Amino acid sequence: MNPRKSLYDVKSFYNKGAVHKASFGGMRYLVKKILVEVPNQDESEEVQKEPKLQGIIWPEPFCFEKTDSSLYIKNEFQYTEEGLDECYEWLCKTYEEKFK
Repeated sequence: MNPRKSLYDVKSFYNKGAVHKASFGGMRYLVKKILVEVPNQDESEEVQKEPKLQGIIWPEPFCFEKTDSSLYIKNEFQYTEEGLDECYEWLCKTYEEKFK
């Protein structure tokens, strides 16, 4: 699997709205920042959104946009460096289980 540092870091890369796309051994993947609706604490009508990291994996040979979405494997992680570490571990584990 590509090294952990290849995912960059949360503040300098994903805060800018950048999407990291890569591949390894028949597995393609991306990591990006998303906003997820969360329950409002003060019971007002306003919707609150919380940043998360989303990882998506799909099989080669096609790019994300040309791959049938039924082939995507998705997961969400906390929007922190620790969340990015967990995302990397998930990518490695999924590669071992489904692509190796």
